[in-house]
Amino acid sequence: MSKKILIVFLSLCFIASNASYAVQGKAKAVQKKTVKVKTVVKKAVKPAAVKPAPVKVEKKVQAEDQDKVSIEDQVQDVKDDTNTAISNLKAQVDKLASDNSDIKVGSVIFFRWQKYLSNGGTNVNNFDIDRAYLDFKKKLDWGASARVTLDVARISTSLDTTKSTQNLFDYLKYAYVELPFNVSLLSQFVPFSASAKIGLQHTVWIDWADKMLNLRYIAKSLTDNEGAMTSADFGVGLTGKISPLNMPEVEYHATLLNGSGYKAVDADGKKNIALRLNSTIFNSPLGGVILGVFGSLNGATPSNLTGDTNQDGAMLGLKSDSYTFYGELLNGTGIKGYSVGGIYEVLPGFKAFARTDEYDPNFNKANDQIDRVFYGMTYDWGKDVKFSVDVQNATGGSAASTSAGKTTSVLYVHSMVTL
Repeated sequence: MSKKILIVFLSLCFIASNASYAVQGKAKAVQKKTVKVKTVVKKAVKPAAVKPAPVKVEKKVQAEDQDKVSIEDQVQDVKDDTNTAISNLKAQVDKLASDNSDIKVGSVIFFRWQKYLSNGGTNVNNFDIDRAYLDFKKKLDWGASARVTLDVARISTSLDTTKSTQNLFDYLKYAYVELPFNVSLLSQFVPFSASAKIGLQHTVWIDWADKMLNLRYIAKSLTDNEGAMTSADFGVGLTGKISPLNMPEVEYHATLLNGSGYKAVDADGKKNIALRLNSTIFNSPLGGVILGVFGSLNGATPSNLTGDTNQDGAMLGLKSDSYTFYGELLNGTGIKGYSVGGIYEVLPGFKAFARTDEYDPNFNKANDQIDRVFYGMTYDWGKDVKFSVDVQNATGGSAASTSAGKTTSVLYVHSMVTL
């Protein structure tokens, strides 16, 4: 019995063992199939190229961005090169323009018609050119400048017997160079400027005095009109401004000139030493109050610095945009004179003016004093064209047409054209 039980038990164990083995084999087979399925799925997913696609797109985009950046850089480089070239060209053009723009060429013409109203002699009614100036100005290196001015007028045969007074001739009126000095160290104490003038240049007084009424095309100022001083001469000068602290600015003009004037050659070696000081001493509601004074030692030599003769004068004026009034005094060795006048804007562009002069060229000579009266109306056509209708009277003097007790009266139409 026990043997049968043992055989049955062993048989059951064998069957169980085989069954377990079969189950494990089936499990392994299922696992293999699962792995294969996973592998197949993976292989199936790979061909779809889901993941690699974005990588390729990103690389393409990056390449396009790099190309775009490269093109933009090239365009910017071209722009920079173009701007640089344009800038260089502009600098050259500006330099060329600057080199030539500082050459200023100008001209002024004084034209007039006159009719004698009394004591006119033979020239009772005619047209003429009183003056024509051709002016050339050039800026030089280091702040220097040069000026050449030709004056066109009728030259008297007493000055040049080879020329006829029937023709107009040109001659040098100004020809000088102006050289500024560097005075920065000295000007720390009293601010001032200084420039040297060398050549045929203005004398100290006439050019400045003419600007008071600014009617040079109608009549010269007292000193020039009476021949008491020449308007230009050969020599050296010094001009500038002095600006004292809390005081009005002062202009100065000093000269060492031949004394014979621009119409003659120096023959005696003597020189004229002169100085002018002028300033707008204060500004008021009525206008600026202008004061100018000058002194001149004429015929000076190293052994006689005081000169043979002397002159001095002063001018006081009140100047505004609509009117100007002034008084001038002139004194000197054997001479004296004065001038008083004014100009007033009555309408836009229209101004009325009047002036009276008295001059005695020689204290020791009787009946040579001359009195002059100027009056009329001016019209500014524009800044470059001006007209006037005026009357000029002269009484006394040594000339035949203005002998003692006689009055010469002339009606004028004057014009000034600035080119």
